[in-house]
Amino acid sequence: MAKKNKKNSKINQKIRKYFDDDPFDVGVERVSAHTLSEMFATLGIYDIDQSKDMLTKMARILWSEADSGFRSDILRFFASDGRVYKSTTPKEPNIDREDKIETLIGELDVTHEEAALLHEAFADVRSKKITIEKMESKLRHIRYNLKKERIERKVDGVFDIDDSLEFNASFHYVLYGQSFHKILTLNTKVYEYEYLQDCDEAQLVEEILEEKERVIAKKQQEIEIFIKNLADPHPYLTQKEIAGALRATPPKTKVSYPLLKEGILSSIIAGELGDVEIELHDEELLVRMRESIKLPYAEISQEYTLELHVELNSLLENIWEANELDFSGAVNESKREHEEQFLSDLQTLAQECGTYATLLHLSKEALYTKVYEVLLELLPASLVISPKITRKCVRRFVHNIHDEILKKQRYELLARTIRDFKNLFPTARDMRRKLTLHIGPTNSGKTYQAMKKLKNADTGYYLAPLRLLALEGYEELRESGIEASLITGEEQIVSEDATHISSTIEMVNFDVDVDVCVIDEVQMIDDRDRGWAWANAIIGAPAKEIIMTGSPNVKEAVVALAKYLGEELEIIEFERKNPLTLLDVSTHEKDVQNGTAIIAFSRRDVLKLKQIFSKYFSVSVVYGNLSPEVRREEARRFRAGETQILVATDAIAMGLNMPIKTILFSKAEKFDGVNDRSLLPSEIHQISGRAGRFGLHENGYVGALSGDVLNVIKKNFHKEAKPITIPFKVMANLDHIKLVGSILEEKSLHEILKFFAKNMEFDGPFIATNLDDMLEVSVLVDQYDLDIAAKYHLACAPLTLKSPYIVAAYESYLGALEKKMPISYTPPPLQGSCAQTADELLRAEDMVKEISLYLWLSYRFGDYFVDVNKARATRGVLNKFIENSLQQNQLATKCRMCGAPLPLNSTYGICQACFKKNYAGRGVSSRGYRKR
Repeated sequence: MAKKNKKNSKINQKIRKYFDDDPFDVGVERVSAHTLSEMFATLGIYDIDQSKDMLTKMARILWSEADSGFRSDILRFFASDGRVYKSTTPKEPNIDREDKIETLIGELDVTHEEAALLHEAFADVRSKKITIEKMESKLRHIRYNLKKERIERKVDGVFDIDDSLEFNASFHYVLYGQSFHKILTLNTKVYEYEYLQDCDEAQLVEEILEEKERVIAKKQQEIEIFIKNLADPHPYLTQKEIAGALRATPPKTKVSYPLLKEGILSSIIAGELGDVEIELHDEELLVRMRESIKLPYAEISQEYTLELHVELNSLLENIWEANELDFSGAVNESKREHEEQFLSDLQTLAQECGTYATLLHLSKEALYTKVYEVLLELLPASLVISPKITRKCVRRFVHNIHDEILKKQRYELLARTIRDFKNLFPTARDMRRKLTLHIGPTNSGKTYQAMKKLKNADTGYYLAPLRLLALEGYEELRESGIEASLITGEEQIVSEDATHISSTIEMVNFDVDVDVCVIDEVQMIDDRDRGWAWANAIIGAPAKEIIMTGSPNVKEAVVALAKYLGEELEIIEFERKNPLTLLDVSTHEKDVQNGTAIIAFSRRDVLKLKQIFSKYFSVSVVYGNLSPEVRREEARRFRAGETQILVATDAIAMGLNMPIKTILFSKAEKFDGVNDRSLLPSEIHQISGRAGRFGLHENGYVGALSGDVLNVIKKNFHKEAKPITIPFKVMANLDHIKLVGSILEEKSLHEILKFFAKNMEFDGPFIATNLDDMLEVSVLVDQYDLDIAAKYHLACAPLTLKSPYIVAAYESYLGALEKKMPISYTPPPLQGSCAQTADELLRAEDMVKEISLYLWLSYRFGDYFVDVNKARATRGVLNKFIENSLQQNQLATKCRMCGAPLPLNSTYGICQACFKKNYAGRGVSSRGYRKR
């Protein structure tokens, strides 16, 4: 990209030669229509309006949007012509900075000194930025400063930051038979900026001198009154100490009374408070004294050092004016605050230690006794329990009780119900639940009937497989006049008056009991990575009635689960509401009709198909890497008729009800996260069912783009889907992780998860779910000093491990959490309003995923993720960028080695030149297949 920009920049400079140093967009206006027509013919572009305005407009578009190859051709055309298209607009001469400064100074009436200062002021300013107005403004400021400097010399003083004149004066002291002079620093009144600038200099000097005399006289009078009013004898100071203090006080201090030596102050305060230590500062006096406190839940008196902060000026005022010194109120208040803080910190420490000793069921006295055993030897004289001391205490406390805990855990473990999985959901077990299963093909009304019952219930839960469907469920409830809340991993819209909740299935709250809970797409219980969430929800959702909706092949599994739970199960079977017809022959791309959805099984294939069909149709695009907001917008465009066809992955198999008339498969195999394999009958049924929506298209059609694919679809279309069978996958929750970790004495999440995956057994139809991704993430998490709960939550985050961009952001979050630092969100830069290449689009999609990760973590670590609103706002900008990109007809694909554009629909990731350079002659044929 950098090389391309550099090349374009050179071309931009060279083209100016033929336009009288104007840029192409300006100079092209002076080129005749005939010459422009010749230029387009040279470039091989013929189908264009020959009017001058249109030719000029198209030339500008071609120059601004084309790659450097076209720009080079345009440059060669004008170079071969050799003509220079002169500008009729007079050009302002380009003079350098020094010449411009000299020219502008010549327009001003300035002295040599002012000219030199102006040169200095504009020495680093760009020539274009230097104007006569700025020069005049700077000159006024220079003259103002010069004027102040002259006045300062004449009145023997210095203006401070407030434009008050600061000066020194000698004052006469007469006391106790002594006479001496002392220099003090004084200030006149403050002079306004405008007054100093506008007033005559001689007048100002005269006025300031008069003000100085007035201030000096006033100060001398204050000194004489101060000396006259001194108590004699003085209760705190001897005559020698008074005279010495007046002689020794600095000319300028931050207090309004004469300073006293630290030794004198120490003696005076010790007379009031006993044995103390003092520390003298500019504006306060720090007094340290010994105190003691009785520790709670123990017969222990702990001595400590109390620090008393005394305002210095008030203390000096009371001493000099011989007022009675009473520190009792300040001491008592400081002692109260200090001890309250200590007791609060002690309570927090005891509570933290208590969390590690829960299994021991310690009494308050026993807990505090164990805490004092580790705290008192670390506690400083200040009685301050710092974070460092807290960490040390907790570590030592845990070490001290380790053997007791281990012994207790082993006994507790025998009584835990972890093996009988259903007992991990006590709220559900305490209810008399009814299970209802709605099964049937797509477009049979099973979900509609379930939602109807949910709406009629007083309270309810809708558990969706996707955030997009949870949002649609939330909106449907709200549109029906039902107060509802939305809860997903990265977004929560909570209403205090809500009677219903729409949620992604992983976010179900097992402690909130409702009347009806709808669990959508229950066949997902067989999913390799997420099936545990459906198993947990069916077993643990605390509702009087659980309504599950899914495909017919889930029937046996739900029957087995109901038998394990010992709960009533009603099965209601639904039939498809309109016919679904399998096409006899494959459909050529030119024969595709409006209202068709073309199915691919990778993002790359979807974008390639979009480019192919954009030649004939306006196209909407849906695939899993897109954010839910973008998927929803693309679906809306298709529903609204803004686009004619849809190109999508099997992401449309769940939800996203759209007016699809025909489903066409582009392939009959997919990558399932482990291997490439043929489509299963259940997958073909689920996807095909999207064709022909009841009330929109009475008939639905299913076909393929090629005969080979159609044969596979025909072979499996009428097959029954393989029944889902036991065992069900279940997931280790935080309690499991903590328990296994404590018994193994293991802090590594990776080791705990490995143990759980290999060794955990259950009494019932369950096995531990696949933890491969979580295990991979745990290797990253274990590199940081975090507690096991934080590690577990971080390992559960929606992280795309194959994206270096997202992994890098994730690791930066881990580092910040380890240091307990706030984690801000910085919006990424975007080039233009849409992506120009597939790689740019993928990067924008990854940016949205990073925001999803940020928002998900913000609900678990709210104190640290501080830019939630900014992240949400940026997600909106990025989604708009992606939507704009998807509406482009073409997205360029580049060679992954050299970055050169690849031909449309290239099946390879590198260009022919790079292939020949790097692979030709190394056992690979020219067609890209390895030689045998």
